[in-house]
Amino acid sequence: MSNIILNTEGTPLNLTAEGPTGGFQALGMAGKKFAVFSLLNKQVLLLSISELKEMPLKAMFGAKWCEQHYTEFHEKKEEFVFNHKRMASDILSACQAAGTYTGSTERRAGVWKMGDGSLVVNGHELWKPDGTVMEHGIIDGRVYPVSGDVGFGPQTPCAQEDEVAQVLASFKALPWENPLGSEMLLGFLGVAMTATAMRRRPHLLLTGAAGCGKSSMLEQVRWLLGDLAFACTGRQTMAGLYQSVGGTAKTVVCDEFEADPNSKSCKDILEVARMSYSLGEGDEGIVRGSNTGNSVSYRFFSPFIAAGISPGKMEPADVSRWLVLESKGKPNGARLTEEQARELGPKLARLFINRWSVFQASEEMVRQRIMNVGGDGRLADTVGTLLASYWAFVSATPATEQDADALIGKLGLQERIAFHQPSDEEECLEALTSRVVPFKVLNGHVLCARSLTIGQAIELVCKDPTGQPDVVVRLAQLGLRVAMNRGKWVLYVSNSPLHHELRKLFAGTKWSTGGWSVVLRRLPGGEESTQRIGAGFAPGKVTAIDVPAHWLPANDESDMLLAA
Repeated sequence: MSNIILNTEGTPLNLTAEGPTGGFQALGMAGKKFAVFSLLNKQVLLLSISELKEMPLKAMFGAKWCEQHYTEFHEKKEEFVFNHKRMASDILSACQAAGTYTGSTERRAGVWKMGDGSLVVNGHELWKPDGTVMEHGIIDGRVYPVSGDVGFGPQTPCAQEDEVAQVLASFKALPWENPLGSEMLLGFLGVAMTATAMRRRPHLLLTGAAGCGKSSMLEQVRWLLGDLAFACTGRQTMAGLYQSVGGTAKTVVCDEFEADPNSKSCKDILEVARMSYSLGEGDEGIVRGSNTGNSVSYRFFSPFIAAGISPGKMEPADVSRWLVLESKGKPNGARLTEEQARELGPKLARLFINRWSVFQASEEMVRQRIMNVGGDGRLADTVGTLLASYWAFVSATPATEQDADALIGKLGLQERIAFHQPSDEEECLEALTSRVVPFKVLNGHVLCARSLTIGQAIELVCKDPTGQPDVVVRLAQLGLRVAMNRGKWVLYVSNSPLHHELRKLFAGTKWSTGGWSVVLRRLPGGEESTQRIGAGFAPGKVTAIDVPAHWLPANDESDMLLAA
């Protein structure tokens, strides 16, 4: 019998010249399931043993193909039969040979960056900006299945200069406090339309008095983004966001958003936005346990644009990832109709991906000029990405030094730099709590080895003070203790500059040889005291500081419902 055999790169080893459409390519093992790519419907399938039966196999991989390659003469029955057991064995052995499969290799609907820096758009068709249409399948180790509509295709015309100006004019209808508010909003569209290809994904928060037109502006952005927008209102949970936009290229358009880090729902949104800002394809994102005993990975690539009356208080880690645009009054210009916006949106997307090289060169130039005037890397990433994206819409050539300086000058960047300049004490706390250390975490009745940041470990203890004894012990070994004192959560840090574990945590920073205790005492609640850092430890000098609010358990909602 002839049989199509595919290697791990997807190349048929013995493909006949002609034959019925169908077949499969083994991708690997995903837990107890077998991951295969169907050459019939161009989809990734996760199959269990129970699904490897005659009719399901024919339905998934093509009835004619299965019969052609797995039909054998049955001696006892004296007739030709489809040997589904041999096909099932081939699938099992091929998947086992391919190794472990992770969903992070899939590239569904969206605009993706290839290894050479160019773009590829996946949807109903797989195509490049030059109009070349490719076959769905495995390219450079990435899986491109047939996916949903992105709203534009290789035949979509690019937006003309007057059409870009029309969209920009509609954004100017609101009198922004920021002199480049409308330009930043246009730049956000470029980020949103190519979110999965972006190195950084800045977020926008539109604010202003009630009735100033924030929601109308947000609605206009949603129309322009079309199928790439996920619209929601008010409070959201991480599980809800994961089920709606997890692993997708959709932009979250959220109305009635009020930033409050003490709110569980707001905390979830800010945590997702924080991860989306810079998540790479190879990252597993936020990993949580589930009641099935298997971990759940939350991966997000979504830029956020939200609107609310009050921007609220954001933590330092969030402030640098969000740009707040405030409206000073009522709209004073024409806005786009829904019909106009839905017609112009795809054209804008087509223009932006055609000018991807312009964006990349401009981004590097603007980032460098921002850092030259005193901005840090995060500010350069957030503002630089938006300005470079705006520039790609309005110019066919990359921004020069003079262009970049002119944009930065109009933005009033010096004031923003001064406002967001991190203090030594904040840098010291960030250096300590961002370190990743192996912990033993109790997940139900199972003790699991997990790599957590010190901040995540602190959050675990605050959430369940008595349910994670191994985490408490490990923190004590590191010279740290988290405890409730006088009605508030306090972090105690050993003062000794000779503490071996703390010196390792601060390695590579200005506090690698000590001095952290003096700097940390400048933070809220900072004071020196004498405490036992843990059971079995002798009393010693420690620095006590208030645990930052974003690590405290929310007091208004139950824990997140996991989405499996």
